[in-house]
Amino acid sequence: MILSTLLALETTGRTSLDRIVVISDTHLLSPALIQAGNAIDLADASEVKMMAQSDDIMAAITDSIIAIKPSVVLITGDLTHNGELASHQRMVYHLDRMAANGIKPLVIPGNHDCNNPYSRRFEGDKSVPVATVTREEFAQIYSRYGYGAQSQRDPSSLSYCCEPVKGVVIIGIDSNMDEKNTLTSRGDSTNTYYNGGRIKPETLQWVIERAAESRRQGKRVIAMMHHHLIQHFDQEERLLANYIIRDHDATARQLMEAGVHTIFTGHLHVTDAATLYNTTHTDSLVEIATGSLICYPFALRVCTLDKKRHTLGVQTRWLTATASNPELREQGRARIINATPGIAAMIAGKAWDKVGSHMGQLKRMLEVGGGKTSLPETPQQASQLALRHLKEVLSRTMLAVVEGNEQEKDVEDIINKGKQGIRAMIEEVAPEQADALWEFFLNDVYPQLEPMVRSILEDRNAVNTPSESRTDDLNLTLRL
Repeated sequence: MILSTLLALETTGRTSLDRIVVISDTHLLSPALIQAGNAIDLADASEVKMMAQSDDIMAAITDSIIAIKPSVVLITGDLTHNGELASHQRMVYHLDRMAANGIKPLVIPGNHDCNNPYSRRFEGDKSVPVATVTREEFAQIYSRYGYGAQSQRDPSSLSYCCEPVKGVVIIGIDSNMDEKNTLTSRGDSTNTYYNGGRIKPETLQWVIERAAESRRQGKRVIAMMHHHLIQHFDQEERLLANYIIRDHDATARQLMEAGVHTIFTGHLHVTDAATLYNTTHTDSLVEIATGSLICYPFALRVCTLDKKRHTLGVQTRWLTATASNPELREQGRARIINATPGIAAMIAGKAWDKVGSHMGQLKRMLEVGGGKTSLPETPQQASQLALRHLKEVLSRTMLAVVEGNEQEKDVEDIINKGKQGIRAMIEEVAPEQADALWEFFLNDVYPQLEPMVRSILEDRNAVNTPSESRTDDLNLTLRL
């Protein structure tokens, strides 16, 4: 009798717990599209992504997933490098391996995956256009992985819902705008590419109806899409508009009211989680963004679904090596650090667009009293100025953001060194006016920047407002 009771308890425990693995932005480039030479070497060297190793990484993560033995695997878009048909076919090969081991993969497209005008293969010293896929072809290719007869399809998009685990409904939301892309290979006059996101009104209504219907039936809902639904730092909607869907706040609140409390996303290649509360703090929606599988720190989410308690425990793990590269993690981290000049150039370029035309006027103002200045005259000079004084701060910030739980990375030291670097920049370009300019920065400029800086580095959202929240990026338990 005791043995029978123990066996019954073990069986109950197994059936009430299921595992779900989440990965994102696999950016797979089929080995069939790579021929050794300068073209692939230069393209790979210019990326933070480990593009040339993407298939090895996908093979390694597939092995890991098979060892974990989850019920379901969610892949939140950007399955391929640039939507190459051959890369989609190669992805299906890896998904088939999971399926052969009793695992149910479910995918949703990202902005790279359909109608991509930049699909290429690499041949020696050149890259050559190759076939991409239409949205209809995407659904056909992944008919066993979200788009088959067991799913309900939204007539207006590549969104769908299904019930891979009894009592748990997965809603895959298509947030892409690739139907607006134009391709010269299909007869258009130019190549255009949209990487921003939105949910069509008719699709949003369809998702709300599916979620509400599932909740009425006593089922729990987990959503996934490619673009962000919730700001992961203050001002994301202004500074990185292409990474968060349009009208995100109203959309998130509608989904929350319909019974969606958890959504998995990707796109920005960061390991981050953010919470949005309703106005009374009686309801919430948590978004878990997972970084690119082919970028440091090579994150995957391993989730434990407790159907009895209606909770989802999320743990973050990292791929550290592949069969061909035992130093994957170290090399990936080095790429993040080596990307600092590019990040500085991007920031300087954006800043120059706003202030560059005023530099001559600023120079004249600063030199009224006879003082000398050496203000940058080009965005390249501005970038080099920033790198001379802020390179370490930029690298540490980038690593903290992609790793998650930024508040554990000695935030005050990063902020203080950032201020020291800015003071040194001021002293270099306007030594005689440095004290006055520094005082202006501290009193008039930094107070405007501080909420955003602390939002990023302290992992806080809606800083200094009644809705302020901080969500553990790496290990958390969610209610469904």
